[in-house]
Amino acid sequence: MPASSGVSDARARDDAMTTMGATTTRAMTMTTTTRSVRRRRRARTTTTSRGRRPGVDGDYYTARGTTTTTTTTTRATRETNASSKGKTVVIGASGGVGQIVAATLASRGARVVAVSRGLRETTTTTTTTTTTGAEGNVETICGVDCRDIDAVERSGAFGEDVESVVCCLGTTAFPSARWRDAETGAFTNGPEATDYVSVRNVIETTKKMCPRLKRFVMVSSVGVLRTNVMPFIILNAFGVLRQKRRGEEHLENSTLPYTILRPGRLTDGPYTSYDLNTLLRATSGTKRAVQIGGGDDVLLPEATSRLVVAEAACAALQIESTVGRAFELGSTEGDGPGSDLEAWRALFDSA
Repeated sequence: MPASSGVSDARARDDAMTTMGATTTRAMTMTTTTRSVRRRRRARTTTTSRGRRPGVDGDYYTARGTTTTTTTTTRATRETNASSKGKTVVIGASGGVGQIVAATLASRGARVVAVSRGLRETTTTTTTTTTTGAEGNVETICGVDCRDIDAVERSGAFGEDVESVVCCLGTTAFPSARWRDAETGAFTNGPEATDYVSVRNVIETTKKMCPRLKRFVMVSSVGVLRTNVMPFIILNAFGVLRQKRRGEEHLENSTLPYTILRPGRLTDGPYTSYDLNTLLRATSGTKRAVQIGGGDDVLLPEATSRLVVAEAACAALQIESTVGRAFELGSTEGDGPGSDLEAWRALFDSA
């Protein structure tokens, strides 16, 4: 083989090695750059999501972010979730407890349907209005007479997108203006019509129209199982406790996943707003610490804050261990659990 040929081959090999080396260097540089970009992307993602604590047992208890960027992201996420999650129907939403329940759930991103019998001053038929905000929305349906099951079904409040119902229907233990029909003046809104017939109609409508229901919370009264002892003999003189118990029994036999709350004499309110901040400013007293019992055999009809009852209802919607149970509620001096879901879980589990 000629010597020149060997030199040429050597040069060719050197050139090839140089080219391969350059190619390898560029490839290594690109790989390093890609890894660096990926690390930066991961770092940005971690920074954006830091500070958001997923809600315990539900989105109603989602924590706010701890940075400006995180807070914006969390609010946007909450708005999206509020429009996609199922609805919560609050029956008796113009009453003291019902207003607080509706306002509290909406403030935590829930889609709330607030149903009441009373009509707005400018209307004579059933009306629907919706208030939407960054924290959720409240659809208000007025003019629904729950004594008429057809009216309940036609109200538009119930449907496949309903996941929970909070029933706050109730009337006074003794004859009052609330027993009178607003149109006729007749005493047709007594305990049987309100605490049994209306409650039964809501339960039946829920069974018929809400296949995705996860929870039905009913606000009843302490003493429904003790109508033969004082002071409940007096409180049941016109049958209110007996009718409330009939409503409870209908719910217990309905196959719906239920929780029953039995408060004592209600204090704080009633109010006239669905704005939570307004409701909280309007309260009086500082009895927020909770007395709780399982069933109806411990507490007397002492004062129970409407705020405590509303928070208990909102918490019960999220706590699985409350299903199929009834709890008596009282409130004493102190701060109480407020919106702390884990504190409520511990209270319910202790009863």
